[in-house]
Amino acid sequence: MSHQEAERANGKIRVSTWDQPDPFPWIVSTGFVSPRHAPKAPPANGQRCGRMKWFSEAKGYGFTVCNVFVHARNVVSGEIRPGSRICFDVKETHKGPEAVNVRVIG
Repeated sequence: MSHQEAERANGKIRVSTWDQPDPFPWIVSTGFVSPRHAPKAPPANGQRCGRMKWFSEAKGYGFTVCNVFVHARNVVSGEIRPGSRICFDVKETHKGPEAVNVRVIG
């Protein structure tokens, strides 16, 4: 037994569950789908959802995690902050993608 294996056995190293084999492979064959991993419904009317990477209230704009520009004038509902979850439509501009019809959902 190697040193690392010994430390794992003694509980000193935390092992990710992603590294472990599936303990119940037969469950998949029954057609069971966990409600925790159910796919989320797509946003209405072709909108996209994302999270704000940063937003400056002083400047009135920011960017989403997927680098879509968000301006305060395009916010339809809610108060936008860094880390806010938002739904929006994308409009292509000469500077790049811009979010319009922005709704804060969390």
